[in-house]
Amino acid sequence: MTTQIYKLKIIIIGEYAAGKTSLIKNFVEGAYTKDYRPTIGSNLFIKKLAFKDKIDNEYFFTITVWDIAGQEKWTSLRQTYYRGAQGVFVVGDLTRKNSFEQIENFWIKDFKEFGGTCAKSAPIILLANKNDLTPEIKEEQIRGIAERNGVFKVIYTSAKTGYHVNEAFIAMIRSCSGLEDITPISI
Repeated sequence: MTTQIYKLKIIIIGEYAAGKTSLIKNFVEGAYTKDYRPTIGSNLFIKKLAFKDKIDNEYFFTITVWDIAGQEKWTSLRQTYYRGAQGVFVVGDLTRKNSFEQIENFWIKDFKEFGGTCAKSAPIILLANKNDLTPEIKEEQIRGIAERNGVFKVIYTSAKTGYHVNEAFIAMIRSCSGLEDITPISI
């Protein structure tokens, strides 16, 4: 049995009020708050997780999640936060079709242009958030955006109910580490 230690920098980007901070808080703290407060610049969240593989090797991860503001006025700072990202969540709000149009027209292009060397290798997972509400966009449209923009995976989530939040982060950890057969010991 061996033990390996990893540190991962994951960024979360997308339009304002898409639920980025709520998704992270649900994952890190298991909490959801109803009040919306825009992120100023960025927020940093850290969570430690343990995994095992089939032969009981242990893998310890320290995940640093950078919650990057979606408002236009933070554009100049955003590019600094991209550097060194090993994984990217791009979040769309299912109740606002425009948030998905912006994923295609701005967010993924911005990361690929200003993300440096990590932009070529970091997996991008699209989170279709607010799955607990009535969607304004069709699943085929979301799949099309993902296919056209080199998105690794699409996961439907709800920060409010916790639907697929842990699964999204586990998928990202597996993708970033290349350890597809690991199972969480602690979340």
